[in-house]
Amino acid sequence: MRAKKPLFLAVLVLLLAFSIQKKTHIIHSKGLEGFVPKDSVPLLSENGWMDGTFQSAYSNHINNDLGFRSDLVRLYNQLDFSLFGIPHANKIVVGKGNYLIAQQYIEASLGYDFAGKAAIGRSVKLMKALQDKLEQTAKVHFLVLFVPDKGTFYPEIIPQRYLKKKQPLTNYAYYVEQCRARGVNFIDYNAWFLAMKENSKYILYPKTGIHWSTYGSTLAADSLMKYLRSKFGLNIPRLSVDSISMSSRAKFEDDDIGRTLNLIRPLSYPPLAYPAFHFIADTTKPRPRALFVGDSFYWQLYYPGFIANIFSNSEFWYYNKDVYPETFNAPKSTSQLNYLKDVLSQDLVVLIQTNAAYGNVGYGFVEQAWEGLNSGSDRVKEFENNIRNSPEWLDKVKQKAKDNKVSLDEQIHRDAVYMVDQEVLNSKK
Repeated sequence: MRAKKPLFLAVLVLLLAFSIQKKTHIIHSKGLEGFVPKDSVPLLSENGWMDGTFQSAYSNHINNDLGFRSDLVRLYNQLDFSLFGIPHANKIVVGKGNYLIAQQYIEASLGYDFAGKAAIGRSVKLMKALQDKLEQTAKVHFLVLFVPDKGTFYPEIIPQRYLKKKQPLTNYAYYVEQCRARGVNFIDYNAWFLAMKENSKYILYPKTGIHWSTYGSTLAADSLMKYLRSKFGLNIPRLSVDSISMSSRAKFEDDDIGRTLNLIRPLSYPPLAYPAFHFIADTTKPRPRALFVGDSFYWQLYYPGFIANIFSNSEFWYYNKDVYPETFNAPKSTSQLNYLKDVLSQDLVVLIQTNAAYGNVGYGFVEQAWEGLNSGSDRVKEFENNIRNSPEWLDKVKQKAKDNKVSLDEQIHRDAVYMVDQEVLNSKK
């Protein structure tokens, strides 16, 4: 009986402390990282009361609104991680040496999601056709960036249980093979980073990050700038690195997975490199316009200022769905755009993909852009009819057919295609 009284008082004091903290937040408690759903008091209804959903929702609300909740969550997460190696973050795997990696990166690097040779072959064939059509029709250059993925870069950290299902081919490897064979413009950062892995002075892929390191993204930006200058002759500035500082604390997104574990004691990692740089630009010529379509690796080029200094705009279609920078202020979807007009207004279209977009490079962009470009076939027929129905125009085309030694139908078609191409170019201007 004597033992119960102190225990009761201790519990009472704890409940009182939780209640005071909830009301006053008198003690600063750091919030949780990652996705934390918004909580609100559930509405009482007769149906909700009778089927028990109100009681369940209110119980969750009390739990989520508890004083010191974030500290308790961190304590729980730390115990689970330290004692059992369990990470409390969505689909995050703890690899060897406590390296953190997204499960989807593991599965993609081992070929779990291989789309098949036939599907990838068709996709790359269409990419090549789109590349040629954009170049010929509107002088828009096309480029694919295969960015590094952690599973391919650090195969040694992947837990043994995943290796049992390893497949002979991956989407990334076969896409690269087909792009090279068919002449699609691409940069293979995965292969380049792997080639530098052993001899790089600085870390290219952080231990607790999901993307390439800040240093790695700087190298990637520099190589992209050189490629655009040499391949397409675009007016691209040069990058000059002024200094490189080392930090034992991960900055920016170099710890983006580690933060979401919400631990009391963060994981340790080797020092990371942070370059300071400036750009050397030819300001007498306009900078090119570019559209990026792809995944979150774009942000490692955007936030350090590479995009703003290389291009005259910063248009990004996240997963070919959300339009940035407009979505920073209010949600905007690609479905709200004049899709083809927006594509043709660029000087460059870049698909930026990790793991070859899990078998869907462009996330539907290639198909949509191709369909938009070829919907012009109806417009070609309109011009053909206009030529046939205009005596003065038809006489000129007859003379062209005679001069070019082709049939009248062939010359009418050529002139109609030319008129459509001029419309496309005027739209771009």
